[in-house]
Amino acid sequence: MGKAQQSPQKEIRRFDVFAEWNRLKARTQQHFAAADAQAYGLAVAKIVAARKFTGHRSEQVRDWKRRVRQEDFTEPWWTRLGSAAEFEEKIVARMGKSFYHQVFQPAVRRAWKAGQDYEQVRDALRAPWNAACIRDMPD
Repeated sequence: MGKAQQSPQKEIRRFDVFAEWNRLKARTQQHFAAADAQAYGLAVAKIVAARKFTGHRSEQVRDWKRRVRQEDFTEPWWTRLGSAAEFEEKIVARMGKSFYHQVFQPAVRRAWKAGQDYEQVRDALRAPWNAACIRDMPD
């Protein structure tokens, strides 16, 4: 594999791993279409990572947080917070498409299929990629 495939363009964040983890959850457990799964993964990551949501009523934010905790899929609330295009921009393009498809996504999928917990893998997966990313940055 070439160097571009081995290290991401930017450091991988917990947010990135969490969004991908929830994308996989939506695809495998809920059988979402690819675009809906991307929107769901991004929306869940935003809700968990956000300290506050500007432009949204506090009741609405509380409802979204409840739906995440309860894994409520009864209506597509996540489409108000994320989209496949935004997932592609904020996750895939940020780290680099080839890195995402050839390294990141398969590694997260392997951890998922092995039955590991997100908390077990989030930092372990990121550490070597981020070390390579820092090492490859121009001075």
